[in-house]
Amino acid sequence: MPRLRALQKATTLHDLAVILNYSPTALAYLLYKKTGKYSRFQIPKKNGTPREILAPCDELKSLQRKLKKLLDECLESIEKKRSPLGSLSHGFKANHSIITNAEPHRKRLYVFNVDIKGFFDSIHMGRIRGFFISNKDFNLNTKTATILAQIICHDDKLPQGSPASPVASNLIGHLIDIRMVQLAKRLGCTYSRYADDITFSTNKSEFPPEIAYRLENSHDWIPGGALLKVIYKSGFGLNHEKTRMQYARAQQTVTGLVVNQSTNTPAEFRRKVRAMTHKLFMDGEYYVHEENGPRSPKKTELNHSKLNKLEGMYSYIYMTDCFNRKKIIENSNRRHEDFPLSSLEKLHGDFLFYKNFYASPAPTIICEGKTDNIYLTCAIKSLHEKFPRLAKPDASGKVKLKVRFINYSELTHRVMGLNGGSSDLGHLIRRYAKQCGSYKAHPPLNPTIIVVDNDSGSQPIFQAIKDVTGDRYSIPSGKGKIFDKSQTLYKVAQNLYVVLTPLLNGKDSMMEDFFPPAVLRATYNGKSFEAVSPGPKGTTYSKHQFSQHVVKPNQKIINFSRFSHILKSINLAIRD
Repeated sequence: MPRLRALQKATTLHDLAVILNYSPTALAYLLYKKTGKYSRFQIPKKNGTPREILAPCDELKSLQRKLKKLLDECLESIEKKRSPLGSLSHGFKANHSIITNAEPHRKRLYVFNVDIKGFFDSIHMGRIRGFFISNKDFNLNTKTATILAQIICHDDKLPQGSPASPVASNLIGHLIDIRMVQLAKRLGCTYSRYADDITFSTNKSEFPPEIAYRLENSHDWIPGGALLKVIYKSGFGLNHEKTRMQYARAQQTVTGLVVNQSTNTPAEFRRKVRAMTHKLFMDGEYYVHEENGPRSPKKTELNHSKLNKLEGMYSYIYMTDCFNRKKIIENSNRRHEDFPLSSLEKLHGDFLFYKNFYASPAPTIICEGKTDNIYLTCAIKSLHEKFPRLAKPDASGKVKLKVRFINYSELTHRVMGLNGGSSDLGHLIRRYAKQCGSYKAHPPLNPTIIVVDNDSGSQPIFQAIKDVTGDRYSIPSGKGKIFDKSQTLYKVAQNLYVVLTPLLNGKDSMMEDFFPPAVLRATYNGKSFEAVSPGPKGTTYSKHQFSQHVVKPNQKIINFSRFSHILKSINLAIRD
């Protein structure tokens, strides 16, 4: 455990600065002299009451992120030594989520929830400092513990908005987790915690009164003595307004997910998403219902330029569905591809098409893979003065793109059939016009531009263009006609364009051909670059490595002038 051992050996600010990769002077200034380290603002909670956020300045945020990474590494080392207890806390941890928190409570007769009152505010600087000193796994020097607490805390509490606050809350919360799981095990219950949300569940015919009991002649439940003792002994209190017992005969939810059978999003939530999406496609706007205080729902109208809310709702559903699919796959011979798309997943794909292609706030560029995205991004920034429609410096002089790139992911593969490659793009070209017909509120807002190599690998794209446009881009060849590859810009349908890399002396070309020869000859880890076919094993490096380790780091000195032909075609599509 080198990082943890280094932290345990630290006795001065200088020692800690070295571990965090800071100069002692810079660390001391940031901690003790810099003013205006936090800015305050409020966001509404679900019930409409304000939640105060304390956002650290950029310099302090960078320091807190480094400390968070250090503490995460220390915790990972510590947990490897411990006997496994299973996951108790699921908030703010890698590979944990509201789903892993809800999953242990499926198919239970009773599900009981309590909420810790003022969770972050209850964790003050003294508790953080004392933990680092007295905890047997950390056992830090008092000076080091004090400095760490000063980095983490503000106004003698954990600031909501700091990158270090979540991991610090889990350090302090671990004590309550250990005590709670012992209580749950003794009484035949299952326990989990997500931040300030505590859940117990059981299939016992009677719920243990030590944890909670029902008031006589009432359906109200209150926490039992044993539970309250653990809460208060751990230095916390409860928000009794959020205490609730849920029975198997009604809908049971844990951290917002239904747990009666499989862990899932509520049916009402999914119906709401469908209705919002339908209205968006028909009217170009949708409504969001939010709580604005007790019994006072607020209805907010959002248009096609504000899709993040609806996208987040879809991501929430998709995350839950992925979790359930993965469980089945791990316990069977089925693959992801064996699961047909649900109707809601198809609608999710329609929504992403609308967001990225039909109602995109800027021209959208689609390439065959992520390396081409990097090439074009670097070229556009380098040549921004020549192509101001593609990029422009902001007030600080930093060049900002005025176009968007599609990044492929498991999500785009699953619900849109887009994972890169010419076959996927050919399929997109064929269905593009029909898909656009699903949206009635307004015409397409900005062009969608597919940029691909002009070689045999793009044959599925050439054929798709021909299938959609007929003979518009065909030339005579013998007794028949062939696709004309000599053009560089093709208008296909609606707002869809295809840009090909220009032929070189009448021969096929690919994106890498437009780099200077010296760049293509660059070595990486003693290996040479081969764009088409790799040489003997261990002698060449990949396109991905070329883009990440040659092009990206050297973009300010690489001559991208030969990319002007490609950017000119993109520019023409935007002007059309």
